[in-house]
Amino acid sequence: MSTVTLPKGQTALLIMDCQNDIVHEDGKFGGKLTGGTMPRRIREQGILETISKLAAAARQAGVPVIHVRHAYRPDYVDLPTNAPLWANMKELQALQDGSWGAEIHDTVSAQSQDIVLVKTRVSAFYASPLAGILEAQGLHHLILTGVATDGVVEGTARDGIDRGYSLTIPKDCCIATSEEAHQVILGGILSAFASVCEADDIIQALA
Repeated sequence: MSTVTLPKGQTALLIMDCQNDIVHEDGKFGGKLTGGTMPRRIREQGILETISKLAAAARQAGVPVIHVRHAYRPDYVDLPTNAPLWANMKELQALQDGSWGAEIHDTVSAQSQDIVLVKTRVSAFYASPLAGILEAQGLHHLILTGVATDGVVEGTARDGIDRGYSLTIPKDCCIATSEEAHQVILGGILSAFASVCEADDIIQALA
């Protein structure tokens, strides 16, 4: 029996930054910037397939599935300039809204009943309608998945806790720039903010 507790009618599943430029080996960001290391590890560990399985269970249980895309205007006027991460984005011409790279990867593609949002910063909350949608729907518990553990997952977890949300993070539905970083962040940081478990634990709780 699963030990995971999900408040009925108050839980949403977030799938974040699972876009071609980040998770595909031909992507401009994950492929070129990491030399293909990140997309290769995503494929080898079946991260997207596990997220897809979890999303199917969530839909079956009536839990809203919210996809959060990271995307910019083609002219990048909405791109900040205060960190190397953003400079890399522009240099690589990555995550341009409307491009193949900014699209959600086919393995975790949005279904008709899903919600799709766009953000321009690390956290899924920043400059996006996420908080408003969650409030309107009475959703106070978030299941966080996506790429990377040391990026959008950590950023959204920190932001979410400060905003009063309770969190569950399936450790096999996210991945970091290295396995060491993944373990350190999950065990040393995110475990203080969230219930860390595996996707199957959540699927059992949803059944």
